[in-house]
Amino acid sequence: MTSTDRAEPDDHGAPETTSALEWLVAGLGALLVIFTVGYMVHFALTRPEGPPAVVLEVTGVARARAGYLVSFKATNTGHSTGAGVVVTGELSRGGEAIEESEMTLDYLPQDSERRGGLFFTEDPAAYELVLRAQGYAEP
Repeated sequence: MTSTDRAEPDDHGAPETTSALEWLVAGLGALLVIFTVGYMVHFALTRPEGPPAVVLEVTGVARARAGYLVSFKATNTGHSTGAGVVVTGELSRGGEAIEESEMTLDYLPQDSERRGGLFFTEDPAAYELVLRAQGYAEP
């Protein structure tokens, strides 16, 4: 043991004591831990159950090397996480499907968003574009 360890007396022969500042910091740390655990328990017990609710929004269309890229944002407003979320985009005219593209979002947690893109050979501006979330898996 060194002379700075708590078990050793100081120069006056009295053992060292814990300062008020150390007690204050320890108390704040304990409060933070208690609050965090309490919040997590409350969230787990009061969170409603339900499937993911995927909202898709087109964020842009750009010319790509082999056609066109439709960029989109997927937002999960539901109460659970979706894995392997399949997103399809369809170009149609007069109810007739012209072209379809599909991609998969690996992971879409609740209250989050992910961005992706779909490639088309036809110009999406010349047709009606519809994006759909087709399915998901529970992680």
